[in-house]
Amino acid sequence: MGAVKKGGREYWNSRAQDYPRYKEGEDGLEAWVLRLAHEHGVDFKGKSVLDVGCGSGKFTIRIAREAASVLGTDISDEMLRILKEDAEAQGLANIECVCAGWDAFASEQKFDSVFASMTPAVTSDENRQKLMDYTLDEVVYVGFDEHMFTDVLRGLFDHYKVQTKSHNDVTNMRAWLDAQGLSYTAVPVRGTRTALKSRADVQAACVASLQDHGVTPDAAFLETYLEAFRQPSGQYAESTDYNLEILIWKKS
Repeated sequence: MGAVKKGGREYWNSRAQDYPRYKEGEDGLEAWVLRLAHEHGVDFKGKSVLDVGCGSGKFTIRIAREAASVLGTDISDEMLRILKEDAEAQGLANIECVCAGWDAFASEQKFDSVFASMTPAVTSDENRQKLMDYTLDEVVYVGFDEHMFTDVLRGLFDHYKVQTKSHNDVTNMRAWLDAQGLSYTAVPVRGTRTALKSRADVQAACVASLQDHGVTPDAAFLETYLEAFRQPSGQYAESTDYNLEILIWKKS
């Protein structure tokens, strides 16, 4: 069997079990991003929201606690299964899901707000215009300003001499907005956050990321390498340098 093509449904389904999913608490990235968005005028209360490339629903569930309804769309049916499972566990009945890539997504419904966060679904001017086509009021877009690696992955990438491509989706979105003559609010999301995880979770994420870059890590090396991140509690500390930006704009 050949390698799974990166970016398609099969690829994201294969990543779903090890992909971060919704967690309670106000210390995570999702809570942080939404707090910043709220501070800059975003209010989902009572609104219909379209969550583009929603994945496992880390943002979707938080938004649904405010909004009247949320439609989450993603190319991965397995990601959406996890979203539905977590939404049910939270007692949320106002989330619907559509399994489709953003290119293929179609709906007669328009939404008060369109939300898209760190998704590879929005990569062309046509995809960017589609965000506008489906909103009645505002778009909230969260993108990478540059690479976002954990300290665990950074060391592994150095060891295996992995060459990574530059992320500039925020730069491209800003350029598109400027070309359309649309004014927007840009909110930087900068900082370092440390999470405690199980060894199994950290190891699975490392293997998946390296395999994405064509590297199969040596199991013995990885086992020794990860010990440097083990805490007295038995959990593993993983720090991430965030360099993101929230872009907020109105339809008119």
